[in-house]
Amino acid sequence: MKRLERLVSLAALVAAIGACPVDGVPPKPVAANTLTGPEKAVGWRLLFDGETTTGWRNYGKPTISDGWKVQDSALTRVGAGGDIITSDEFKNFELSIDWKIEPGGNSGIFYRAAEDTDEIYWNAVEMQVLDDARRQASRREVTADIGRSSLRSLSGAPGARTSGW
Repeated sequence: MKRLERLVSLAALVAAIGACPVDGVPPKPVAANTLTGPEKAVGWRLLFDGETTTGWRNYGKPTISDGWKVQDSALTRVGAGGDIITSDEFKNFELSIDWKIEPGGNSGIFYRAAEDTDEIYWNAVEMQVLDDARRQASRREVTADIGRSSLRSLSGAPGARTSGW
């Protein structure tokens, strides 16, 4: 029992020392939209520089519309913007992303899109981004009805509602 108490005390001491700043200087917070050294070392790259729309364009177009701007270091739709895609194509990737959505908002992130149809939603997988808590106020028949438009309704997830179509 005494040995266990010493091990727990030692673990607590190590954790406390690890949380202390070196030389009394707290660690620098990681800046928004940057990569750490280890992320760079394994080949991660930023898709958005936090300042410009460079690297992005509208689906089916060579450039990005004026409906997309950078505001507060975020890529933001400020008007009729249309769907946007990266200028570069990627074969295999991991995507790590932070997003914001308006109250009651319904949006999404498409991936693996091909530009061989008029609309991106005909040929790409979409990760739905919804304000679930407030979406009832902005509910639309198919796009916001999780029970009918997501794989959850097909997979039999606990609590999933199934539909008749």
